[in-house]
Amino acid sequence: MSSSQELYNRLSETVSALVKVTNRKQLANWLWIVVGLLQGKSPALSQIANFLPMNTQAESRVTLIRRWLMNWHVDVWAFYEPILKHVLQGWSAVQAYVILDGVMIFGERWQIFRVSLQHGCRAIPLAWVVVPGKGLTTVQHLKTMLERVKRLLHNRVKSVVFLADRGFRDCDWAQLCLDLGWNYAIRVACNTYITLEDGRTGRIDAWVSPYRNRYFQNVWLTQAQKLLTNLSVTWTTDKNGQPEMVAVISNQIACRTRLREYGCRMSIEQSFRDDKSGGFNMAHIQLQHADRIERLLLAIAIATLWCHELGEHVLQQGETTRRLIDPGPTRELSLFQLGLRWLKRALAVAMHLLPHFKARLSHLKLQPVLSPLAQIGNL
Repeated sequence: MSSSQELYNRLSETVSALVKVTNRKQLANWLWIVVGLLQGKSPALSQIANFLPMNTQAESRVTLIRRWLMNWHVDVWAFYEPILKHVLQGWSAVQAYVILDGVMIFGERWQIFRVSLQHGCRAIPLAWVVVPGKGLTTVQHLKTMLERVKRLLHNRVKSVVFLADRGFRDCDWAQLCLDLGWNYAIRVACNTYITLEDGRTGRIDAWVSPYRNRYFQNVWLTQAQKLLTNLSVTWTTDKNGQPEMVAVISNQIACRTRLREYGCRMSIEQSFRDDKSGGFNMAHIQLQHADRIERLLLAIAIATLWCHELGEHVLQQGETTRRLIDPGPTRELSLFQLGLRWLKRALAVAMHLLPHFKARLSHLKLQPVLSPLAQIGNL
């Protein structure tokens, strides 16, 4: 049996049981694309097609993939939601960190906005939207996606903390979080105006000396006083060695904990790096339509989930197993990379070592290889 067929079989059992679609061929073709991504580590359709075991010409296999990506009957959320619900079983006591960020692809022709769930010092994708061009976006463009995530997480996690960087600093994002019943920790620009409890006003950077932490309760944000919030401020060092302010607003009390929570946002940046260069080369997507990119991201999402699951499997087996793929005396690879390398080794030398995809992740407590807060000093 080919390695592609082995991977397909290990994926198919769980996915076929969870995803209820009328046309099972749509599901089968989706899984073949996942198989191609896992082995080819490339979003190029011709590269994915190389790992489809059909006895047909390359052009025919590429056409099969392209038709699936074009198929408007393939509803991304209908395919993905039941798998996420299964993944989140056992998370009811967990405070979940939900992270929003964006990344440019295809020479900045497209921007992917993705909501992810922190897991093992990385993040797994929950939902995404693809929009043309670059630049900031508004709440209205992403509100539907965030409301969908809210319904998914409701009663499946204990609470939610929303994390975002300065690209989402508009007060509307914080207000939407409150409307969704989420806490938030959002970085704002250091030149943002605030009004303190005693009525004094000024820019944030006028109130805080370099390399000094400060915490402000019940401040109004912006000169128009659009949002009553709490502000935590610390400092880091930029790439030129100069002090850089990190100012984080939250509906919860301003304190050192808020800064640590915001540090979790680094998870999605590292996960985007996994997707772009360390895993599936997402930056090289060259599709011309947003809906087709979103369907390809659906395949990448399943590949990512399985790598996280396999990474957990490696750690559960103990140090002897980890050292088979991670040579350091202590762990040097992310959970995602552990899983991907285990899959590669299984394909190369011992297929029986590769467990079936179960769509289950624990709320793993894992120390980062490089702390997400390493760039946020003075904590």
